[in-house]
Amino acid sequence: MMDMEDGTLGYPKRVQDTLELHRQHQKYGPALDASSLTSCWIKMGRASGADRTWLKANGGARLRHLREHTRDLLPTFEPRELSCTANALARLEITFPPAWGRFWEELERATLTRLHDFEPQSLANTAWAFAMAGRANPALFDAIAQEAAWRVRDSNPKDFAHIAWAFAKAGHAAPALFDAIAAEAAPRVHDFGAQNLVDTVWAFSTAGHAAPELFGLMAAEVVRRVRDLKPPYLASTAWAFAKAGPLAPGLGMPASPFDAIAKQAIRIMRYFSPSELASTARAFATAGRAAPALFDAIAAEVLRRRMYDFKPQELAITVWAFAKAGHAAPRLFVVVRKDAVRRITEFKPQSLASTAWAFAAAGHAAPALFDAIAAETERYVRAMRVAELADLAWAFAAADLLPTSLFDQRFASRCEKVADKFDADMLRQLHQWRLWYVGERGCSNALPGAALLARCAAAFRVREDRPTRLQRQVRYICIHTYI
Repeated sequence: MMDMEDGTLGYPKRVQDTLELHRQHQKYGPALDASSLTSCWIKMGRASGADRTWLKANGGARLRHLREHTRDLLPTFEPRELSCTANALARLEITFPPAWGRFWEELERATLTRLHDFEPQSLANTAWAFAMAGRANPALFDAIAQEAAWRVRDSNPKDFAHIAWAFAKAGHAAPALFDAIAAEAAPRVHDFGAQNLVDTVWAFSTAGHAAPELFGLMAAEVVRRVRDLKPPYLASTAWAFAKAGPLAPGLGMPASPFDAIAKQAIRIMRYFSPSELASTARAFATAGRAAPALFDAIAAEVLRRRMYDFKPQELAITVWAFAKAGHAAPRLFVVVRKDAVRRITEFKPQSLASTAWAFAAAGHAAPALFDAIAAETERYVRAMRVAELADLAWAFAAADLLPTSLFDQRFASRCEKVADKFDADMLRQLHQWRLWYVGERGCSNALPGAALLARCAAAFRVREDRPTRLQRQVRYICIHTYI
């Protein structure tokens, strides 16, 4: 196929720049066919940096002609062209204004009409694209699951990983598909790339789909290859297995991937990014894996660097992980405390709550930090999530610090508004806060409603005979349950 610049219609092979590609479509677009339009979308989807910003400006207005031209020709698109176009759209992350939503709907309808003709790779890529774009229509995902389940034998490890990841990301249950993937993937784990291993374990654990044989084989594969894994894969693999939790009880055995990952991480710790340091610590803490040498190495590496290299979220995750693991790191907490006070306005609600929880759980006195957290949190109280409300309340109670205005009617009203979303652990945290707030501090104003408080007391009583270490840290003098 010759170049447009030579006067012959087709894909512009000499176009190297995304912006030039856009100009070429403006000039030759009306005469392009489905294949050439798909090539344009693929190029657009690969744009990055300034090119992507330019393309996405004003709700993707510059791509309007390409979008409308594609809509006109959608009935002529082959399965691979539909899949590649959806994939490019997902990468561009353009969902507004409504015209883009309608375009996604037309892509979905065109995909459903041709789904039986899709190859396994196109099925996987299509599911990935719709999941990434937040367009996980149940009818489409049901159809993809049914089609992919009986064709999984023709798939490769990358396809397994992509389609499992897509269904987990979309939160769409597909037990038959996951069973089929597990059966086919188990004997082929040696063929999985590092990212395929991570994505597959993450997908099964996120979907809550037990596959002990697959998890065990993949864990063994990680142990075998661990010296070849670079920091991004070590961090993400540890997190994927941490999420697997009770779905893979065998991971707690002596030859578990956690031991191998810890040893390799210590060897190459200096190459970890701030995000990877935080993610690795979080994974081991979440998994409940004792790894003192690893935590010591992470603390030393964080202290070796400038605090401004770390985003507030990364600092919050790191101290949360150390507190969760019960690993003492006093110097780390001192440095993070000072930096957090200076940068408190950069912290988002989750990071504020996690940081407060970490310092309280670690027993690290930080009144100035708690004052700063309370003042900053006042901006967010009306929109905070249940986990953040529960962690903050518990943290201030455990630290025995009463802010002047955080626990006011806004806090009580927010708890009431999201009352049905509190799980048992959060209810227990809120009850411990109430015991301290009323019993020790003598406050009776701005409490949540009686129904929510009764649920908190009931949840606490269930565990009262088995108090955790963190529960024992809460200082209160009143042991009665207030109803």
